[in-house]
Amino acid sequence: MTPMHVHAENGAVRVTHDGLTETYLHAVAPDGGRWLAYGADTWRVVPYDPVESAAGAAGSAGDGTLLAPMPGTVTVVKAAVGDRVTAGQAVVVVEAMKMEHAVTAPFDGTLSELRVTAGTRVALDELLALVHPDGEADGAEHPQQNQETEVTP
Repeated sequence: MTPMHVHAENGAVRVTHDGLTETYLHAVAPDGGRWLAYGADTWRVVPYDPVESAAGAAGSAGDGTLLAPMPGTVTVVKAAVGDRVTAGQAVVVVEAMKMEHAVTAPFDGTLSELRVTAGTRVALDELLALVHPDGEADGAEHPQQNQETEVTP
């Protein structure tokens, strides 16, 4: 591993390693992520939280959306629409550069939507599937039937 020195100020980041200093343009995104630019190249960098990652929540949100944790290829789909899933159960596996990441259900519920199959290439944060919690309607509205009521004055 090469030691690096990083210094940020006035919209720029200077990185020094192996006696070479490179300057990147720098901007902060509203979500706390960063945009870096060097020459014609641009990167979006987001903070990494090892505690959140270790908790196994990466790739799933509290609202039941299962998102791709990294760009890659779906290697395995472990559930089908209508299947009951439990919190922590792997639903989709995404692989990139020999690294596999199981995207898990955030809570007990039913898989209501699946947007990928094995072999699908996905982007970071792409929607993979939706889970509806147990005891919650499937999201469809069910209007009440019109009932005529006779009112006597």
